[in-house]
Amino acid sequence: MIDNEVVSRIAQKIRATRLEKNLTIQQLANRTKVSKGLLSKIENSRTLPSLPVFITLIQSLDISLKEFFSEMVLLNGKDFLLVKKDQYKPVKREGRDGFDYQHILSQNISTCTMEAVLLTVKPGAKGRPTTSDGYEFKYLVSGTCEYQINDERVIMEEGDSLYFDASVPHLPVNNSKQVAVMLVVYFLVPK
Repeated sequence: MIDNEVVSRIAQKIRATRLEKNLTIQQLANRTKVSKGLLSKIENSRTLPSLPVFITLIQSLDISLKEFFSEMVLLNGKDFLLVKKDQYKPVKREGRDGFDYQHILSQNISTCTMEAVLLTVKPGAKGRPTTSDGYEFKYLVSGTCEYQINDERVIMEEGDSLYFDASVPHLPVNNSKQVAVMLVVYFLVPK
């Protein structure tokens, strides 16, 4: 499950932004084409919005990706958010048998370019930490990988995900004897 504090912060940020924009829930519902009831549940921390609903909400509130997540990412006082695979929250969708969705991360991509790559990190691979403008999301498909972010190191295991501000120096290091494969999604913010 995703930390209740994270759910609460997302809900608070959405509500606070709506109120700053002098919008009622009904006005936001009209803008987003999302029901007033669902918006109320989101704002009251009773549900997390799906990625499409979240993107629509952010766009309708005229808030940038960086502005929305500036406080979220650093909830734990760190430069990153590590979500272990057992913390993913099941999401009900479409009501089809045999389809199980797990919520990993909601992210607004409307104000930036998104790029997805599959990265293989060979055993013993090392390098220098890098930085870029934007954010990065990593999902470890297989293997294990140590991730250096600033002066901290986190261990990612198969199924874990990591999200961070890419302007902070970062580097994956594979100290294992097996390749590590990760899905990498870059959210590049134009200068």
